Amino acid sequence: MNRRIWMAGVVGMVSVPRYAPAQGAVSRKIPTRTGLANLGLERHWFTTIPLSGGADRVANMNMAGQNGEFLFVQTTEGIVICFDAETGRRHWTAHLPGPLIQPSAIAVNKSMAVTAVGQKVYGLELSTGSTIWEAQLEDIARGTGVNEEVAAVSLANGKVQVFNVKHQGLHTCGERHDPDNCSLLKPSVGYYLYGWKANKAISSPPIVTNDFMTFASEDGKVYTASIKDHKILHRIETKGPIKGHLGTHGYSQVIVGSEDHKIYCIDVFNPNDSATNWITPTPSPIDRGVLVAGDEAFTVTRDGLFLSLNMKDGSVRWDLPTPGRGKLLAVSPSRLYGISPDGGIAIIERDNGKILATPETSISSYGVDLKNYPHRMGNEYNDRIYLASDDGILLCLRELDATQVAPLRDPKLPPFGTTPEDLDEIQNPAPREKPVAEPNAESGSDFE
Repeated sequence: MNRRIWMAGVVGMVSVPRYAPAQGAVSRKIPTRTGLANLGLERHWFTTIPLSGGADRVANMNMAGQNGEFLFVQTTEGIVICFDAETGRRHWTAHLPGPLIQPSAIAVNKSMAVTAVGQKVYGLELSTGSTIWEAQLEDIARGTGVNEEVAAVSLANGKVQVFNVKHQGLHTCGERHDPDNCSLLKPSVGYYLYGWKANKAISSPPIVTNDFMTFASEDGKVYTASIKDHKILHRIETKGPIKGHLGTHGYSQVIVGSEDHKIYCIDVFNPNDSATNWITPTPSPIDRGVLVAGDEAFTVTRDGLFLSLNMKDGSVRWDLPTPGRGKLLAVSPSRLYGISPDGGIAIIERDNGKILATPETSISSYGVDLKNYPHRMGNEYNDRIYLASDDGILLCLRELDATQVAPLRDPKLPPFGTTPEDLDEIQNPAPREKPVAEPNAESGSDFE
């Protein structure tokens, strides 16, 4: 019998701001508590997205931050809204010159949010949304990444452009320059530094760490480059275009799906080590991202086969045929949530791939119909489900009684990109020297 599934997403509930549409319109679009409860779900929060009116619509939605603490929504008329992802509280609303054509997901460091729209990139104050800098790009942006020193933007022409995001730039002043007026010593934030070029378009955001960045191209290659030395460290070649987002595991493994019918695990520090690198064949091309949760990875092939992989060796834990082009939206400790193209929720048991609810059942039996929420974000951080409607309803769902968020990555682990040297220092800290006691003036002894 053909088993049917789709992955599901994350969204929640707060008070409705003054931009809200009529209460009746809101209530008609939000699934009932009873229907959700029959699926083991409940509303965590919901709110409305401030639109400028007229033809303004939701254009993009993504999470960002070390633990996914920020939820960003961008609209077609240039509005950018930053929400607290767990409570739904609105931090700020900003406005960029609209309309926003193909806005990329927003990336953040400790003080700045970076977004690229069309052929422009913007740096926004993370605490207020105020524009700090903007710069022109060579081509249409596809994704952004940022650390405390640089922002990287991947482009449709295959280039990654790198910009300065700290006040003290990466250049030094020559002897003949006046240090107080030398633009090379302190370039303005947003100063273009350098770039790398692949042979074809880069469809996914670059992964940017303190020391390196990794990006993949439709030329079939995965590139890792040194930020400090401005050079490509290595290229791993596949035999097909790479279009989906890259996943990460541990502190050094990047997971890549290729249209050559394979999934690749690449150790960015040791790309030739068979103990930490593997390749898994798939029945059809992979043109989507790979979501990593703990020591498992999940993806859907082009022909709709949903795969669960063991991250340690790439072995297939289970697979499940899925008619249509559904989307994986969230992974909880025990379940996977997906959504079908027509808005039905699918629920799958994480351990064995058993179907607990089909999209047809969620709509026909429980009345949970989410077709009015076309913006369905795959949550790469935790178990919350986020959905947005075109006209500005933002919804967060969670499992019943899951009051505490369940991260997909162990927060105690060193962050991705931790170098082997830093990891060794973390795991084997140098012993502290005991302080030398002051001599006791009365006894002449080193001890009291």
